[in-house]
Amino acid sequence: MVKAKSIKSILEEIDGRGYKAYRKLTGASETIKNIRVEVVKVQGDPYAPPSIVKATTRLNLPSWCKGREVAVADWITRRLYRELSRASSKVGEGRSGYLGIPRPSPIIIRRSSVEILGNKLIARIRVGLPSKRRRILGTIAEELLLEKIPRALGNVIDQLKVREKELRVHVRTWDMQEYIRRILPGMKLVSFVGDGSILPRKCGGCEEPLPNAVPFESPPSLRVEIELPWNETITGMGVKQGITLVMGSAFHGKSTLIEAIASGVWNHIPGDGREKVVTIRNAMYVRAEDGRYVSCVDVSPMIYNLPGGVNTKCFTTRDASGATSTVASIQEAVEVGAKLIVLDEDTVATNVLYIDERIQGVIKHKTITPLSLIAKPMTEKSISLIIASSGTLELACIADTIILMDEYKAIDVTSNVKKLCSKNNGKSIEEYHIPPSRIIHRVQPLHKPKIKGYVLEDRNLPAPIPIQNIHIQEKSQYNSLVAIARRIMEFKGKRLVDIVHSLEDTLRNNPYHLVGDNPDIGEVRALDIAYMLNRLPIISFKPSM
Repeated sequence: MVKAKSIKSILEEIDGRGYKAYRKLTGASETIKNIRVEVVKVQGDPYAPPSIVKATTRLNLPSWCKGREVAVADWITRRLYRELSRASSKVGEGRSGYLGIPRPSPIIIRRSSVEILGNKLIARIRVGLPSKRRRILGTIAEELLLEKIPRALGNVIDQLKVREKELRVHVRTWDMQEYIRRILPGMKLVSFVGDGSILPRKCGGCEEPLPNAVPFESPPSLRVEIELPWNETITGMGVKQGITLVMGSAFHGKSTLIEAIASGVWNHIPGDGREKVVTIRNAMYVRAEDGRYVSCVDVSPMIYNLPGGVNTKCFTTRDASGATSTVASIQEAVEVGAKLIVLDEDTVATNVLYIDERIQGVIKHKTITPLSLIAKPMTEKSISLIIASSGTLELACIADTIILMDEYKAIDVTSNVKKLCSKNNGKSIEEYHIPPSRIIHRVQPLHKPKIKGYVLEDRNLPAPIPIQNIHIQEKSQYNSLVAIARRIMEFKGKRLVDIVHSLEDTLRNNPYHLVGDNPDIGEVRALDIAYMLNRLPIISFKPSM
């Protein structure tokens, strides 16, 4: 049996040759100080996406880490990201000398860059194999693969012992959020906003909490206590199942509160400010999306009587309005299991929220049943709503809970506002039904889909598709959606609800079945996958029989 060549010997052999000779490294491995370095994929060009290297080592974690590997891997990911960033440097052309993994956001999720399997740690790392004038720089490549990567990973492992207290806090924070999310349904809550939370962000696109922000304090009437399993009690506002209206003047914190609640579907790291904001996982923040594609969505509970006899039980358009896009997004989310819909008056079509009945006599054709008339029947189907509005009696009178945001302070004004409602206010006159499941009827392949900013691009798409979603927090999650988009031909003839839940399970439990050793993948939910698939004009749906 011929012994496989080591990374070092191959690099000595190909040093100075043309760049394509790097392919000889594919599958080569070497062990440095108990860390096995294996070259999984080699880039074809110095300007192409960097190569992939898998580094594996033993990991002796404390017994209290068992069952908490996602949180431990997240902690390791953050330190490995910093170590690799320091070790990375440009040493030639293109991406030569690059070392890195995707930058983690403040949420704790499963990522393919760092995996813990029993007593084994696997790190998947991008490496820019170096060259000059497309000639291999073997000595520098050896330094990257056999010195810098083992050193970076070794430094992180050493920190596990030195910073065990910090690791405990990180894991305990994850534990707390997981526990709260599990017990929310039993408490008849859809979200919990802990006292002392810092909800505002430093700036519009920033992840850091706003310095000197007003800490959140629950109204006494909505305050709940949660006893954690380790003899600690925390308090905060319990957002009840049903209809919650968040009202108040502009710039007083309405949107900040509901965006934090929407972000609470993920666990947050210590120091983020929102680590005590926990929301049920199957929640969806909905916005109006003028011009979006919609395929065979049953919008009939809210949209009907359209000109030309348009079928709103199987509504299809390539140019949805603000109202039809909002309703379609609500129905698409409910179809795949959403139990909480979050809406902000600032970002949805207001005629979907309410209509002033006093002017209805002037309008000849009625085409929309607003949420003010159908929200109650929705709650009877176990769908809760949280709506931010400057203050509208039509919404207030159907709400179960009304929260006034006043200078970032939450005040329960339910009983006071309800006194303003007459007997006719809040009366539901329409029925609501869950939209039927749909199957993918027709689908066309994508060529090489990619994300630029928050837009999905591919030459087989008629135009770039915006897929910005408040629940998607980092690039690794967008990468997951792209990886799924590459496989859409496999979904033909299958129910959307089955597709997205199967993919969610795969990404949570074994993402490598989906994407191999790609280090760039992050966990996403079934709702996020459905969000993307519903917006691709190369897919058409029909009701499942």
